[in-house]
Amino acid sequence: MQFKALFLPSILTALAGMAFPAQAQRSYTIGISAGAAIPTGKFSEGHSKGQTITGFIALGMDELPIGVRLDGMYTTFNGRAVTPAGGGAAAETPDLRLLGLVGNIVFTASGSTAKPYLVGGPGFYNSKTNAPDARSRNDLGFSIGLGSTFNLGPLASMVEARFHSISREPEDGGSIHFVPVTLGIMF
Repeated sequence: MQFKALFLPSILTALAGMAFPAQAQRSYTIGISAGAAIPTGKFSEGHSKGQTITGFIALGMDELPIGVRLDGMYTTFNGRAVTPAGGGAAAETPDLRLLGLVGNIVFTASGSTAKPYLVGGPGFYNSKTNAPDARSRNDLGFSIGLGSTFNLGPLASMVEARFHSISREPEDGGSIHFVPVTLGIMF
């Protein structure tokens, strides 16, 4: 009994001593990026290039190459004229608006000037066309990509390309696949 009374406080003190320096090294970054959103696959048949803007917060520890990042994105795609497979008059596909919330794991390589990274994770996406009486819909998906951070004067900046896949049934318009290519700054 006396052994436990001496041993337990010693372990707790040692753990507290190890945990405190790691806690002091935690870092976070807030950023914003913008760029082009390029539709891919079947989605590109009805939509042309769009625009995207993303706000994010990233959490990590300086000693570890892994961190987490939460992205909130707003993306729009322009519709295009599509000729039916059997021929006939072309029909205009309506523009599409996407809102996304994506949780990511980030693996960062070491570097002094530029730090390349891999990023990916699951997401929740809300989409709506600009067609009359269109309703928004919610779908799950994922994204995976790569990027690099670098210094741009006094600011930290980034360049990134990612593949987003949003799962939808064919009767609901099919899956949405696109690649945003963005440039951003971090604070």
